[in-house]
Amino acid sequence: MTHFYLLFFSILMMNVVFADNQSANFEVNENSLLSRLNFPEIKGTTSVLISCSGVIKKNKKLDQILCYKNQAGDEVYIQEIYRAIKKSRFNPAVINKKTVEVFLQFRVFFKQDKNDRTIKLISNTGYEENVNAYGIDYIGAQRVLGKEEWQKYCPKYNRYRLLSKAHVSPNGIASNANVTPLNGIDINQKCNRSINSTINNSLYIPAYTNDEPVPSTYIELFGN
Repeated sequence: MTHFYLLFFSILMMNVVFADNQSANFEVNENSLLSRLNFPEIKGTTSVLISCSGVIKKNKKLDQILCYKNQAGDEVYIQEIYRAIKKSRFNPAVINKKTVEVFLQFRVFFKQDKNDRTIKLISNTGYEENVNAYGIDYIGAQRVLGKEEWQKYCPKYNRYRLLSKAHVSPNGIASNANVTPLNGIDINQKCNRSINSTINNSLYIPAYTNDEPVPSTYIELFGN
């Protein structure tokens, strides 16, 4: 019976802690990213999707910004995103009425058709499993920044890139983290273990769809 009550109390407290989540978002009244973005001067019909990440700080700024090039010509869009982000502000994440810093992953969609130009912000990585379950516009899970122990054990100067993947529950708890090498130098086991530990032991604001927290697969790139 003692174990039952401890388990019940833990679940109850977990639900209390994550009851007042607010994901970090772009929906500020002034200086929003969308209002600052301009469409690059490109001729003809075009459709480009740029994946980006960064840390939304408590001061409403986006730090450690990184956008990924997928094909030739993406540079002009990435430069525009970087320019706009410097002048933009964001709503920071909130857990249990406290502002926290989170690692935010998002995409920027640029589309030009004749004289019509569209720019759209998508608050997720577009991971296929999640899109199949919740559609393209779900809000992806966001990892709360902590001690980041992986930085002690992973290379600081040699080039490498790893993809970490884990399950994040509706209560913001991660499990089953694993790491897949993508490119660069071979990474030692201490680095791998520290990334898995960081992912599994971090707090998360879970993924959301229709204002309801949902389970999701969380992915994050590590490297330099």
